[in-house]
Amino acid sequence: SEDKTPLQKAEDYLQGYNLEEAAVCLRKAAEDTARRYREWAEKKQLPPGRFFSLTGNLRTARNKLKGDIPDQLYEKVLKGTPKKHRELLLSSDNTDLDGNESLSSADKGILKAQRKRLRQVVTDDAWAKMEAIEVVDRVLAMTDRVLNPAAHGSAAPLYQEEVRKALTLINRLENILKESL
Repeated sequence: SEDKTPLQKAEDYLQGYNLEEAAVCLRKAAEDTARRYREWAEKKQLPPGRFFSLTGNLRTARNKLKGDIPDQLYEKVLKGTPKKHRELLLSSDNTDLDGNESLSSADKGILKAQRKRLRQVVTDDAWAKMEAIEVVDRVLAMTDRVLNPAAHGSAAPLYQEEVRKALTLINRLENILKESL
């Protein structure tokens, strides 16, 4: 068991119904992932021996991700659009441009190229960042209920389903970080 990651240990503890130990391992995994996420976001290593909180690291990484997406685009367009509807946000053809007599051929070509770039941003990069932001937000919300009580001791009971959801979220956060690097 010494060779296992904190996430693997958490899974083992969860299977054995030791929710407190599972939550402690999840906290360790979340802290490590959040630290690495913050280092990636800030493009520098955090000073060794200095304390940076789990929530502070997650919020810093979240702010960096959100800073890469214009607020208006995130808040008013991407955030409320289901994944299956992404491609429907922008016209898939250029018939409106082709039929516009007031545009020159060169202008039409430029606009078509820009539309293509906008489609790529809306369907690829911005969505990946938005999904990462959503996972970070969900981990932050889970912190108060599962991860903080595990690390700091609490009289509040832990529930298996909550710990399982935390495990799934932290695994997702770890995978998103790997995809970002």
